[in-house]
Amino acid sequence: MAYEKTDKMVDTGVAEADRMKIQTAEALEDAARKLRNADLSEQGESVRNLLHDVEDRIDMFKEEVGARYQELETDYHQRVEPVENIIIDHPIPSVMVAAGVGVLIGMLIFKARD
Repeated sequence: MAYEKTDKMVDTGVAEADRMKIQTAEALEDAARKLRNADLSEQGESVRNLLHDVEDRIDMFKEEVGARYQELETDYHQRVEPVENIIIDHPIPSVMVAAGVGVLIGMLIFKARD
């Protein structure tokens, strides 16, 4: 169950990053298209305006990504911290459980090869 929540959190973060990446790519493509179509006589001011627009969009993207990263990091620590505390409070049983899971997985892989 904890794995499902973690997977969902990761999937949501990846989807959000992909969405922001697409928005930034679209902004850069739009700027490149405007640069190609800009009149040469007014190109200096147009280029400057386009670059400022792209810079603003990239700054906004960086802020969104930073805020989203902080949210994901906070959520991750809230979910992982209790598990870490259990492991710290009970190291021997934790190692025994991990070893048991490792042996079980090893047996399953060994049987799958046959």
